[in-house]
Amino acid sequence: MFVTSPEERPRRLSSIDFPATLEWLRKEDVVRLARDGGQPGVSRKSFDNRWESKEDFVNDAVIHTMLYRDAPNANPSLQLADMASLVEADNVAQAIAQFCDAMLASLLSYPRSFLLLHIGPLLEQHPKLKAAIVEDMLQALAPWYEGYGQLFAAFGVRMRPGWTIERYGLTIQSMLDGFLLRSRVQDEQMEAYSSDDASLFADAVVAFTLGVIDTSESSGLSSREALNAGVGQGPGRRETQVAP
Repeated sequence: MFVTSPEERPRRLSSIDFPATLEWLRKEDVVRLARDGGQPGVSRKSFDNRWESKEDFVNDAVIHTMLYRDAPNANPSLQLADMASLVEADNVAQAIAQFCDAMLASLLSYPRSFLLLHIGPLLEQHPKLKAAIVEDMLQALAPWYEGYGQLFAAFGVRMRPGWTIERYGLTIQSMLDGFLLRSRVQDEQMEAYSSDDASLFADAVVAFTLGVIDTSESSGLSSREALNAGVGQGPGRRETQVAP
């Protein structure tokens, strides 16, 4: 469905090099928006002096938006401060669920949270922008990984073989990205399948976390080994073994 060069696209799409709405954006539009925003000295010449092409401007604009430079109060990293309080909670699972719900609600309230979902499929065509976004992601995720590690250490639990804090954190982030999309597209179903006191996302995070914690009953088993031990043999295999 997605291709990496204009030559591989249908003829009617060959001239579009970025999301269509950005193709319609003119330098004059940028200058006008800047002047309306309180920067009267901005001109087309100053635009050209700073950015060699419109794509260079778009790249910087995307990164600027994803870094929350113009809206620091909306930055999800502010939620990190609440993570430490989970250790003191009487009901840890409920506290984690509430933390997840607060995070999801915060992201859903800001349209910029969906920016990556829009441009992600096109990033292979824009390697410089992709590299910048990935670098930003890694920097943004680092303190979250540190927070997850501190939580696991505070609770005195360890992860099952094959799992690391980084693998756990990337999985949580991937789940969050998917739930953001589904919450926007299938909002009624997401609401219907939520529990009385937690969203489907929150319950999914709790269930996933339980799956990667190495419990005393199955110490040393990987997640898949623990599942096999819990469910036993499948009905088909049991029937094969008892057949004459």
